[in-house]
Amino acid sequence: MKSTIPLHLIAGALGVGKTTAIRQFVATSQEFTAVLVNDFGETGYDASFIAEAGGANRIRVENIPGGCLCCTTAARMLPALKMLCAKPNVKRIIVEPSGIALMAPLLKMLHGAAAECGFELAPVIVLFDPAITRKAALEAVPYWRQFVDCADIIVANRCDLASPQAIDQFFRCLENWNPPKLKVLRTSFGKLPPEIFDLRTQASAPPVSDAHHQDLPYAGLFRSEAIFRLDALNRLLQEIEPSLQRFKGVFRTNEGFYRLEIASGAIQQTSATAATQSFAEWIGGSAAIADRLDACRSKG
Repeated sequence: MKSTIPLHLIAGALGVGKTTAIRQFVATSQEFTAVLVNDFGETGYDASFIAEAGGANRIRVENIPGGCLCCTTAARMLPALKMLCAKPNVKRIIVEPSGIALMAPLLKMLHGAAAECGFELAPVIVLFDPAITRKAALEAVPYWRQFVDCADIIVANRCDLASPQAIDQFFRCLENWNPPKLKVLRTSFGKLPPEIFDLRTQASAPPVSDAHHQDLPYAGLFRSEAIFRLDALNRLLQEIEPSLQRFKGVFRTNEGFYRLEIASGAIQQTSATAATQSFAEWIGGSAAIADRLDACRSKG
């Protein structure tokens, strides 16, 4: 009989580096790892980024599009988990919820499905960016507080971009947090210490949270088969409206395929594997961003 598979929930707000952290882990792990990604849009952006890190002999990535695993996509998540747990080569499962997921109902669902599906819920890992995470928000805003309350292991990521004062304030905020945490770590570039994936914790009741979806920002999607001007896209992202919290897309440009992101206020550009069309998704901002992207088409 196949042994119970550890399932790691790696969560966090928008743009804290969840996908990069998972990609780093699967790129170096020798175990066959299945990754279940909940992209908030239909583009499969995060799933494709993780899949690029390993071959089919070491990783399987399943994408469940939609805003939140605990809501409209729950009916698709549980059959996917059951299918992955039944595969003899799968030794570990990682679940990445979108940054707009509600943690408490998601954990309640996972606790309830563990025995039936055949997985063991490992300590919940939650990433934060201390440069943009404020003490007042952690303590008073339900959306932010839910991440701390539900975490077993807290990772302060992007510490290379945060000031020593911001990092110190973040750690001091967590010193007397209830419930206490199994570990609180700091890192950069999404590098998680591999030993945290071997930790186990006593099963506990999922926490209660008063975070609600109506508190979340606008979410936008964009698709196109056109060719875009890379310089125009970069200018647009530099001038984008300040309410934009997160942007990620893959574009077919006049200079090839490129992956463009905005996270923590910084623009990142990397070459990308060829795709059948250009696509983007974003949190915050407005629907007008789609029109501005469309205006970046190549005229030739």
